[in-house]
Amino acid sequence: MAALDAGDYETADRIFRSVVEQDPGAHPAWVALAVIAIHAGSPDLAVEHARRAVALDRNNADYLNKLGIALGEQGDLRAAEQAFRRALKLNPAYAGAHHNLAKALQKQGKLAESLKEFERAHRLEPGVAEMQASLCGIYRLQGEPARALEVLRAAVRDGTPHPALIPHFADCIADVEGPAAAVSWLQNLLEQQPGSQPAHYALAFMLLSVGEWREGWKHHLWRPRSAERPERLPDQERIILRAEYGLGDVLFFLRFAPQLHKPFALYLPPQLAKLAPLLSDRIELADASVASTGLPDLPSLLQAETTPPAFPLRAHGDGLEKLARLGPSPYLGLTWRAGTDLRRGREFGVDQRVLLKEIPPALLGRAVRGWPGTLVSLQRGSTPDEVQLLREASGKEIHDLSSANEDLREALAVLAVLDDYVAVSNTNIHLRAALGRTARVLVPNPPEWRWMRTGEASPWFPGSSVYRQPASRDWTAPLRRLREDLLPSGGARPPAPA
Repeated sequence: MAALDAGDYETADRIFRSVVEQDPGAHPAWVALAVIAIHAGSPDLAVEHARRAVALDRNNADYLNKLGIALGEQGDLRAAEQAFRRALKLNPAYAGAHHNLAKALQKQGKLAESLKEFERAHRLEPGVAEMQASLCGIYRLQGEPARALEVLRAAVRDGTPHPALIPHFADCIADVEGPAAAVSWLQNLLEQQPGSQPAHYALAFMLLSVGEWREGWKHHLWRPRSAERPERLPDQERIILRAEYGLGDVLFFLRFAPQLHKPFALYLPPQLAKLAPLLSDRIELADASVASTGLPDLPSLLQAETTPPAFPLRAHGDGLEKLARLGPSPYLGLTWRAGTDLRRGREFGVDQRVLLKEIPPALLGRAVRGWPGTLVSLQRGSTPDEVQLLREASGKEIHDLSSANEDLREALAVLAVLDDYVAVSNTNIHLRAALGRTARVLVPNPPEWRWMRTGEASPWFPGSSVYRQPASRDWTAPLRRLREDLLPSGGARPPAPA
């Protein structure tokens, strides 16, 4: 147990396995092995171990809760829900099981039931930051930021907020009182806690979202993945930059590289290797992890005060021929979800603020209904149900080109010739900008900082239109404007992008 509590899962796994080998009926060891498998990202094994524990002690609410978590990680949300309900039948005051049941319900789209369970968990353990953050999140998801802010303020009446609550606090204040109030709150917090990484990082995003570039980038050095906070660029004739975060982030931060005014190379770790074919003819790629500077630190180290254009890319291949096989022009590309989709990945034990940007396919379909040409889906990981909703709402066949996302050269060729593109912010938006093309970007609330807190445009993507979901989470007005812009003559072909 000491090894497990310390996060030494390899040692804990070895010891607990030796326990069950000697005593197969040792159910506490089986449930511990389930916990280890969850942390190791092996949900199938976790379910197997948890079922062994439950079979040996059927009236143990904690074991049923662990089984529910394992099933949730496996993606079987209905079975997870049943396990949590069994645990609560044994122990109705089990706050953790209420909380996990709420998450399982939320992932299934049962928001009303989910809210009740989040509220029950919070009532049982009001002082737990995870319960506070989850209740705050569900209130905001339902368009009630003021109610979410009440929860957070009640949580800090006797002191400063828990670090995990600081980003939620800042977003809620910005929604209710405006971004200036959120900036002031974060600055006051940093006067009390100058070393608070979450406060610095939240302040960076808030400042950047209102155009305070230099000050915002200064706080951006406190990003959580940074091993250190460098004060200056290395004194080298050739700078080796280390790519980090996602594909779109690399494309975004590359726009600052030309401001180095000296030779540079880029190291792409294995998870970002898909970018190599796009970039190899534009910049030098380092073949080993010898990078001295994190690419996302460039604007901070350069003390950037401007918004440089996207790093340019050239399309190769005949994307128009591919589109012509699908149907007549004009061609409209669609993407309705980006970021980390928690419904298809890990369901429990993940950061509640992990980024997910989406709009319901049916709403998007109604907004583009009447498009005079061909609709093309570039949605990665779309489900048949989503495509069917989009098809019914748009009244048109949806042609699937999501496979182009696997080869970014193919995606670039298609994006270069689309007549228009409506999407949430994703890698393809950055690719489209790198081609000098524009897009129509749907920005969920709270907005990602690159799309700013207000306005119908972003200085980072000139010419692209922004359709912003308000704090109420009601897409009606922004989608009405999208439809008016997209189909200005009630269905006639829209003007070509700038």
